[in-house]
Amino acid sequence: MENQTTNFCACCSFKFNENDLYCNSCGYPLQATEEEQKKYISNRSVKEIDLEDFHKNIKSATNSLYWVAGVFTLGALITSFTLPNKEDLAAHLIIYVILVSAFLALAVWGKQKPLPALISGLALFVIIQIANAIIDPVTIFSGIILKIIIIAYLVKGIKAALEADKIKKELNIS
Repeated sequence: MENQTTNFCACCSFKFNENDLYCNSCGYPLQATEEEQKKYISNRSVKEIDLEDFHKNIKSATNSLYWVAGVFTLGALITSFTLPNKEDLAAHLIIYVILVSAFLALAVWGKQKPLPALISGLALFVIIQIANAIIDPVTIFSGIILKIIIIAYLVKGIKAALEADKIKKELNIS
């Protein structure tokens, strides 16, 4: 059996054997020239900075799920005071409680799994808007700016989560 010396990667401190060409953990070029190694570390640093920016966008988008829950809570309060037919009040409030709970659950889930939570939140929000438009077409235009802002934040968060996943895969980060 050959006696191989064990070294540690200059980039991630992962153990590697003397004859390894690349680090098995981060892909650092162990047998490359010093210039190539510096370039690798420089590129990795840039990607890590990009990853931090994407995480900020993801956090902002998952926070927008809390904002959506807040908007629906406000909608429930307004409905409870302005609904002309008080017999329908209980049904409306139950729907609002379900929606608020769903968006709060998605926001909490978004802390661990942002991409599926944001996609689910966007899909749920769009489905609600379509259902409202079918029931009462005038609702398409009420609060249109707020709806556009919510959709834009969720889409921006989804894009950031996709980019973050791509960079994590490139950097071999779990």
